[in-house]
Amino acid sequence: MSYFIFDGELECGVQSELKGEEVRHILKARRLRTGDCFLIQDQKGRRFEALLQSFGRDCLTFIPERSVAVPPPSDLHLEILQALPREKALDWILQKTTELGVSRIDLFCATHSPGSLRFSQQEQQLNRWRRIVLEACKQCGRQFPPEIYLHSDLKSALSVLPECTGSWILFPGSAAAECWKNAAAGGKKNDHQRVLIGPEGGFHPDELELASNSGMQPVDLGPRILRTETAAVTAVAVLQFLWGDIS
Repeated sequence: MSYFIFDGELECGVQSELKGEEVRHILKARRLRTGDCFLIQDQKGRRFEALLQSFGRDCLTFIPERSVAVPPPSDLHLEILQALPREKALDWILQKTTELGVSRIDLFCATHSPGSLRFSQQEQQLNRWRRIVLEACKQCGRQFPPEIYLHSDLKSALSVLPECTGSWILFPGSAAAECWKNAAAGGKKNDHQRVLIGPEGGFHPDELELASNSGMQPVDLGPRILRTETAAVTAVAVLQFLWGDIS
């Protein structure tokens, strides 16, 4: 069940006041009224079932009545290194991979990425993307959103990323491509996985060389060429199934 966010700390039985966008969502989208119950999470990640006591145009009062269990995060620390695609595709990637439990999202401007992103608006873009993943968390019940970072190019991204032995690049048709199914069948448990995903136009040869030199192993998801947003979600789902919490 979806929940709402309280910017502060909550305690059972202690009345609190909620203001801002969450109030508008509760009253206009969910159409809750006095006496109705809803789920709310505080800044520490504690979640409560709350009783709506009263409301006005832009604020409401409520009492957290009991604590509610929060779904645990995945044991798999899963990162995606995503070349910037079109805005609509990126919104979809952010939303769906958050729902699937990705831990960290590093975005970068690839050679074949659309030229619409302006780095002068970097903070505005990051704030927008963080709102998308937060809303995805609230819808799927996840406790905390993934970290999001933006890099000027692949070289810059690789230079700051921590070491990860389970690093992959989606590279259809590569003769050296590994099969994730075979890797998992080998019995080697790896709780840290990273996958590099290209833009709609594919990787530039220089980017493939950078990825290879950084130790990334090519992997092929099958006989069909997938759109970048399909590839991202498919890769995350497969990795969560093989090494994470999708059973």
